[in-house]
Amino acid sequence: MARSKTSKWVGLGLAATVGLGAYEFGLFDCASTNGVQHLANQVWIERLPQNDRDQIHHLVLLEQGRDRFGGFGKSSQWRHFLEIFAWHREQNRLTLHLPQDRVRLDLEARVWECEDEAPAPFELCLELKGERGHTARYYSRFDWVIEGGKAPHIEGLPELAPHAAPALPADLEFTPDADAQALLAR
Repeated sequence: MARSKTSKWVGLGLAATVGLGAYEFGLFDCASTNGVQHLANQVWIERLPQNDRDQIHHLVLLEQGRDRFGGFGKSSQWRHFLEIFAWHREQNRLTLHLPQDRVRLDLEARVWECEDEAPAPFELCLELKGERGHTARYYSRFDWVIEGGKAPHIEGLPELAPHAAPALPADLEFTPDADAQALLAR
């Protein structure tokens, strides 16, 4: 049982990292999914990274059966920040419970097909509006779906942002310390 929960958290972490970082809801017997179709199990990012060190915001809301957890953060190819949370949705109202800081965020969510208005190559837009009027916008593509709790394969990301791929300088030398050598030897 503990291994199952651990693999869910690892999957979430991988999903957020890859999201740098598609199904209709039907939660809590809500009749309406207007404006929130594609919200869950979808990788959302604020924009394509400009290079391998460009940090961008990302968001993933996972729904597996009755389990609803997610993660948001800011990442580059080399640095990752991830906040894990539980979530709940009723109609277009989204509530995030952030256990680390014991904070609750109430948001209004809207998802729409926006290929003509979003920056290329995005096809979906997500707008999250807070109670104080703050708004965040994220983008995704129809094929950036997380299926079966597995980390997503984001189709075409290397082709969409080849300048963001990690590249080490040819003259960089890496000499692991004793602890790193011990880990590598395992």
